[in-house]
Amino acid sequence: MMGGMHNLHAGECEHCLRKYKYSLWHSGFGESSYAYCDTCGTVAVCSYKRFFPAMQPPTSAHFQVIEQEWEHLLAPCACGGAFRSNAAPRCVFCRHELSADYATGHIERNSRSTNRQWRWQRNWSGLYCIALEEPNQPGTLRMVSNPFARPWETPKKKSLMRWTEIFSFSR
Repeated sequence: MMGGMHNLHAGECEHCLRKYKYSLWHSGFGESSYAYCDTCGTVAVCSYKRFFPAMQPPTSAHFQVIEQEWEHLLAPCACGGAFRSNAAPRCVFCRHELSADYATGHIERNSRSTNRQWRWQRNWSGLYCIALEEPNQPGTLRMVSNPFARPWETPKKKSLMRWTEIFSFSR
C-alpha cells in the first residue's frame, strides 16, 4: 500500500452503496501494466522501465492488465490473496467486485476536465487502472508498486549485484 499525493475522485459501490475515493491511472503514461488482487482488489503496478526488461517471457500486451503467464512472478498480496490477470478492483468496505459498467457513471462524470469526447473503457483490463483509497488512512491507496517475487534471481546473482553496487565506478 502506498501513500502520497494523488488526484482522488469519489465513487460509489453498487453493492453496499458506500462512497469510496479512487485514482484513475493511464498505464501508457506510466509505462506500466497492472493486476488486481483477487481477494481485496489492491492494484499491483508493474513498471516496464524498472522490471520487465530483465524478465522472460517477453510481454506481448503493453499498457494493460498483465498476461496470465506473468502471475506466478508476482508476490502474494499483503492480505494473502493473489494478483491475477482476471481479477477486478473490490469495494474497500464490502469487498465485492466493482462493476466496470456501473463505475463508468462516476468515472466519466469525474473526468470532465478531460476532452468532452473521452469515454472510459468500461473494463478492468484495458489502458486505465484504478486504485482505491484506504478508508482508515486518507491519502493512502491500495496499491503495490514493486509486486515481483523475483524467482528468477538466485542467491549467487543477488550477491554479485551487491558487489557491483558497492564497487561501482560509474557513480
